[in-house]
Amino acid sequence: MTITTKGKVKECDDDGQEDRPLSFEQARERFCRNAEGEIPADLRKLLRPELKPYTLQAIEAREEQFDSRRLDPMIPKWFGMASQPLKSRLPRRPRVLMNGRDLNPLTLFAPEDRRTYNDIRYPWGTICRVITAAGAGSGVIVGPRHVLTASHVVDWAGNSGGTVEVHRVAGSVRASTSITRVWYYTQVTGSVDWFENDEDYALLVTESRIGDLFGWMGTRTYNSSWDGEPWWWNIGYPGSIANGLRPTFQNRKELDEPWYDLGPARSMSTNADLTPGNSGGPMFAFWNDGPYVVSVVSSEDSDANWCSGGSWLTNLVRHGRQADP
Repeated sequence: MTITTKGKVKECDDDGQEDRPLSFEQARERFCRNAEGEIPADLRKLLRPELKPYTLQAIEAREEQFDSRRLDPMIPKWFGMASQPLKSRLPRRPRVLMNGRDLNPLTLFAPEDRRTYNDIRYPWGTICRVITAAGAGSGVIVGPRHVLTASHVVDWAGNSGGTVEVHRVAGSVRASTSITRVWYYTQVTGSVDWFENDEDYALLVTESRIGDLFGWMGTRTYNSSWDGEPWWWNIGYPGSIANGLRPTFQNRKELDEPWYDLGPARSMSTNADLTPGNSGGPMFAFWNDGPYVVSVVSSEDSDANWCSGGSWLTNLVRHGRQADP
């Protein structure tokens, strides 16, 4: 159900209540739970197979029947659940100087809000570090063997294989698996230009069913009525913090969809602190039934950072999960 007020379309549930994310305080009250049961034995046997080239699979947008309905999250009972991750102590970093002056990371909005964490409870254990010949980026589990990331994180040219590391913290990796297929709309290579900024996402299909073990976040299409609201979280592996080897989180961030960005692919500016390595990390919020991703980190700018989303993102995840269950 949709209701239009003051030029903005609001999504509503079947009872006519506005469909909007939970506030930080509401999420904290709802999503805290102790672990229950043991991890199934077959899920403990995730191995690190030798890498093989992944299959590239484009989606023809003009021929495909769209389905932008949300995809629900999966919350495993054996890891417990928390509305905020446990912080971890970051080793002291050496000072980096140039001509006697400290160098500061770019594209940060004072104060710097990113904090490292080490917490495998849901949903914080769904964070992934994606490694290809194009470099390292961030991703999040959105299906049984499906990881959402940025298109420009994928090695489109060489296709020499790739790895998904689940919840790497320094030298520890909780699971690792190879990439077998990549579903996408647009191959974004090199720097992200303005015309690619709203299509910068790809869905990785993994060899192991990591989602069955760690759970996955839901996905849903961003609605402009949510503009300017401090509901959004980001998790990822920024290279400027701990050399990209520890996950970070930040919360109470905003998204803003430009009025001139039309069509199924949409870009959103954000005041989240983002630097290289954050690319592909999710922007998500909590609803009553769990966390949902609405966009992924795309590009960084000195004035505004940008994310990619829209109905294409939701449809991409649905298509990949149906084609590669």
